[in-house]
Amino acid sequence: MRRFELRGLLRRLADHHVNYVIVGGVGARLQGAPNITDDLDVVPEPTPENLSRLAAALSGPATTKKAVDSTEYVAHPVVEPAEFYEDYMAMYITSAGALDVLIELPGVGPYDALMREARSYELPDHGLTIHVASLEHIIRSKETAGRSKDFLVLPSLYEAATHLAEQGDSYELDGAALRVDGPPAGSDEDR
Repeated sequence: MRRFELRGLLRRLADHHVNYVIVGGVGARLQGAPNITDDLDVVPEPTPENLSRLAAALSGPATTKKAVDSTEYVAHPVVEPAEFYEDYMAMYITSAGALDVLIELPGVGPYDALMREARSYELPDHGLTIHVASLEHIIRSKETAGRSKDFLVLPSLYEAATHLAEQGDSYELDGAALRVDGPPAGSDEDR
């Protein structure tokens, strides 16, 4: 298992003033789905300035990037904004864990489309505000992607969406959902 520190990744993005919407497994988990994931998926605001800030947030001596058409990650200490457009998803591993960048969420669209229905949460203990794609958008993206791993999680996402709809605007983010940090790779906890 690779190291995954959700709070560390969120802090890194905030420190660089990156505008983004959380999607994927973390987005679903933050809204009550039981999904376990070891990466953070984001759709950034696609302005040149914001993509430059995102590239700076990802850059570092420990950063690796998944090579296109490969399962291998290669050393990649300097991230360039143009990389985010090279493939469906740009996949990185930083010292805080894995972060995947999508310019558009399949079946939904880019940042602006997601923000229209995104839920915003204040995290006062962390000094952060995060924006999470609606569970309906996350479900649509999983249905559209058509991957077997996405179809496997759909029943739990449908159940979470029903529960969320019952709570309406009274839903508050469960702080426990932020504790998806994994142990460092190779540690005793990782075995």
